[in-house]
Amino acid sequence: IGIHHRIMSTEVESMDVEPTTPAVAAPATTDEDEEELGNLMELVDQAAETTDPASKIPTLQKILKDEEYNGPKAIQLKERAVYDLTRAYCQSKQYSEVIPLLKETPLFNQVTKAKCAKIVRAVLDLVQREAPLELEMQADICRNIRAWCQREKRTFLRQRVEAKLASILVEQELFGQALDLIDPLLVELKKLDDKQLLVEAHLMEAKIHFGLKNKPKSKAALTASRTAANSIYVSPSLQATIDSMSGILYTSEGEYDTAHSYFLEAFEQLDQLGDKEGAVPCLKYMMLCRILDSLTKALNLSAKGGVGAKSSKSDVDISGMISGRQGVKYAGSDIEAMTAIAGAASRRSLQEFESVLQKYPKELKEDLLIDHHLHVLQEQLLESNLIRIIEPYSCVEISHIASLMEMPVAVIEKKLSQMILDGKFKGILDQGKGQLIVYEDSEKDRAMEKSLEVIANMDNIVSSLFERSKALRTMMI
Repeated sequence: IGIHHRIMSTEVESMDVEPTTPAVAAPATTDEDEEELGNLMELVDQAAETTDPASKIPTLQKILKDEEYNGPKAIQLKERAVYDLTRAYCQSKQYSEVIPLLKETPLFNQVTKAKCAKIVRAVLDLVQREAPLELEMQADICRNIRAWCQREKRTFLRQRVEAKLASILVEQELFGQALDLIDPLLVELKKLDDKQLLVEAHLMEAKIHFGLKNKPKSKAALTASRTAANSIYVSPSLQATIDSMSGILYTSEGEYDTAHSYFLEAFEQLDQLGDKEGAVPCLKYMMLCRILDSLTKALNLSAKGGVGAKSSKSDVDISGMISGRQGVKYAGSDIEAMTAIAGAASRRSLQEFESVLQKYPKELKEDLLIDHHLHVLQEQLLESNLIRIIEPYSCVEISHIASLMEMPVAVIEKKLSQMILDGKFKGILDQGKGQLIVYEDSEKDRAMEKSLEVIANMDNIVSSLFERSKALRTMMI
């Protein structure tokens, strides 16, 4: 028993000693890794000290060409070098070098597929942020990455690159190409049930159909995007984009109150995120909806272009369009332009309206939504002012109308002819005398209308009886 006890105690001592061996060896391994990264760290520090983007490029290229160190820390340094080199290429306007960077870098063969996809998507986002106007270059990068993904059979990355390419094509207003790209992608995503990308793809589909003036399909795609978004967590920025697109659709249909509420939701989310670049357009759209809604109610206008002759300026309420906090935080030329438009619209002054458009062309004409609706608003104001002027007359000279409007006679004559053809009022233009003859609106003869309906019904009955008698003759023969 004593011998057995001594043997057991010896085994326990040996067991107690063995686990301490790796703990002693671990620091030596860490020191060795730090020594192996010495050369890379020197290059990284050298690139960080260089301020000129073009001068950084050779140093960053050396880091990426290194194939000796492939440890976790080395991979991390090389990943950071890819981002820095992409940023340096964009800042030095060497956009064509970004594609070879993604093709020839050995790093992509040393990392996992998931890591590779993450780096490629980060590079695309970086290029889009650093060179937002170089859309053709961004599209070329996406097409090259897409072809590489197809060769390497990297489906997950290819789908995301195709979604990015579709968004770039939409910015280029190549809606046909974007639709050809997004339709098969949606089929794939529905089979895979990738909800996150499905939300983004349906949202992109809605933008494409809206660009093609197909509003029913655009609304259907946006509804599908919202349905998919309800089952997953959606980032606030993506939710703001969905709300903004809903507001754009409702604005195009003339439902300005509903559109304003959607733009308000999008603005509040972007404001909380601190995204001033995205929040300013939403704030401009909110102001546009307030202007359009107030004038529609005050002037008896409609979204389809109907015009009334109501002229009470007190009904044109544009107060409270923007709060004091918003006005201070987002003060700038964009808000000044929309405030000036609101003032001109409330005074129904076309001259002031046109001068504001000329003063702020960048803020008002580069945004397609604002440009379109301001053009419609300008036409409606012109029509409303013309109806207000000609209302007391049965015959009036066109030159007199032009002098009151302070506009050329040819423009007024053309607009009056359009309004007559559109049925805005009844009248004719006597070009020989240069006069407008206005007819009074006569009340409809209801007896005549009922008589015409009776005659139309009798015609249908006689035609039906004739068809039946013809069928009977055919059967007898």
